[in-house]
Amino acid sequence: MKKYLVIIMVALSPLLTQAQSIFDKYADNSEVTYVALQPKMFQMLSKISVSSDDPDAQAVYDLVNNITSFKVITTEKPDITRDLDNWVTNHLTKSNFEELMRVRDGDANVKFYVKEGGDEFHVKELIMLVTDLNYEDLEIAGRKPETVLLSLTGNIDLRQISKLTSKMDLPGGDQLGKAGQKHK
Repeated sequence: MKKYLVIIMVALSPLLTQAQSIFDKYADNSEVTYVALQPKMFQMLSKISVSSDDPDAQAVYDLVNNITSFKVITTEKPDITRDLDNWVTNHLTKSNFEELMRVRDGDANVKFYVKEGGDEFHVKELIMLVTDLNYEDLEIAGRKPETVLLSLTGNIDLRQISKLTSKMDLPGGDQLGKAGQKHK
């Protein structure tokens, strides 16, 4: 009986390790910068009342109110970059994601992937992978990242994200806005 149990455990171990989120895998790794906002944080933020005439503030509030998870990993380690890239490839194939767009900006490659939401303007999950960052002036938490992996889940309105990224002058903001319009 023990022999069969060992065989079953060995056979299932690849499935169990595949099921582990890449974010869980690197949450405590000192070679990455890891940020995760949990659902409770978004629940607390949704309780904050916004009474402002500033439409951008209201747009941020509306967007935050519909996000259930925000996770980011940044690293400068090539082996971790390969692992992140492999995870994205495998995760996208297994989870019905579609590529929304790719942007090449200098040395950086930016890829956006989405999982369909309730209509053509909304997605359940947005994954952004930025690789080959080699900017001398860019520094996050004392590190010079080469790779950034971001995951947003919730009821995400692509129109709101494109407006905000354009206003903040983020790389890919204009392209994300165009992609949100094409995603119809």
